[in-house]
Amino acid sequence: MRWKPLFAVLLGLLMVDITAGSAVAAPIPTQPAPEHNIGLGTVVFTWLKGDAVISEGRAWVPGVSPYVKTYQVKHNGRGSISVSVFKWVPLGGYFTAVIMPDMTTYNFYGERFKLNSISTHEVAGYRFKVLTAEYSSWFSFGGWWEQEVKFDAGYGTHGMLVIGYNSWPWLANFLAAIGVGKVASEAGKKLLQFIVEGSAEGLASVIGALLTGVSIDVALFTET
Repeated sequence: MRWKPLFAVLLGLLMVDITAGSAVAAPIPTQPAPEHNIGLGTVVFTWLKGDAVISEGRAWVPGVSPYVKTYQVKHNGRGSISVSVFKWVPLGGYFTAVIMPDMTTYNFYGERFKLNSISTHEVAGYRFKVLTAEYSSWFSFGGWWEQEVKFDAGYGTHGMLVIGYNSWPWLANFLAAIGVGKVASEAGKKLLQFIVEGSAEGLASVIGALLTGVSIDVALFTET
């Protein structure tokens, strides 16, 4: 039958597109296009917005990216953490997690994402929050979510890490490595230092040790 060769050609084109990864990302209306992609496969793009945001810029973090976003925000001001996920291929289950300093949280909004959990932890004197959200569609149209927060982590600079991953058990292993319910590894302690104190020293080696095979985005914000 003549449709069989045509089907084979279409299938071949589809496989080429899948192996191309995220060289091109599907745009999401009203959401910013990704500026960079530290991870592989999926583009996870993070930014802060709201009345509390005073200014934004970029910072050079050696071994990570020249496009790490930086923000100056009002201490105790309210704003939002916004995350967009851009992906071509069917997801079949996809999750995002945000590791951030301990801050007050309010409403969660999502387009094709639903909130799973927000939990607070303290490891080696570092207090932080973990937010997880799950992709709620069967197909890869992309999606976004937004978490309202009060920037009350304390005066000074703090970090934020956003992770995109396909397997739920991956997060449990990652949290154990940074000391949740276990003894924190040295890489885990350095990551927590980045989250709570904004110290990016050694962050590239932390990414290599703890965050292979997933997509990530990082941001820095200073409460003033």
